[in-house]
Amino acid sequence: MAACGGQPPQHTAGVRDAAAPIWHRLVQCARQNGMPDLPDPTIDDQGQAHFPGGTPTPPPSVQQACQAIYDQLPAQARGDQSPDPALMRQFARCMRDHGIDDWPDPDAQGQFHMPASLGNIKSGPRSQQILSAWRGPCAKYNPDGRIYTAP
Repeated sequence: MAACGGQPPQHTAGVRDAAAPIWHRLVQCARQNGMPDLPDPTIDDQGQAHFPGGTPTPPPSVQQACQAIYDQLPAQARGDQSPDPALMRQFARCMRDHGIDDWPDPDAQGQFHMPASLGNIKSGPRSQQILSAWRGPCAKYNPDGRIYTAP
């Protein structure tokens, strides 16, 4: 449950606020399932929890009992290096709302299967339009600033 650090996302607005109540429920669950003395964590701007030094790793029984709550955390709050599919769906919708009509929805892993019509999204003929939406109004849905594409 103790999340590791990593590259801080470029846009963290709201991540801590979204993750904090979930971490609170997760700690409550752990306390009810065999870790009664688990301390409250500090939640950083990426929504990751930091427990005091010496906090034991939850045993498998606690991890299993509380997994459904843990899975509700945003990907960056869990320290995942993979994209959050729900956030990537919002990103795709935003890109389409800002004139990139052929921007695809992500697959179940949050990866995009890019159509040939988009060309090279960073240097192709439509790159200015794509990057304007990507780095502008849609950036809030893409906190690490990367696009994960499927092979």
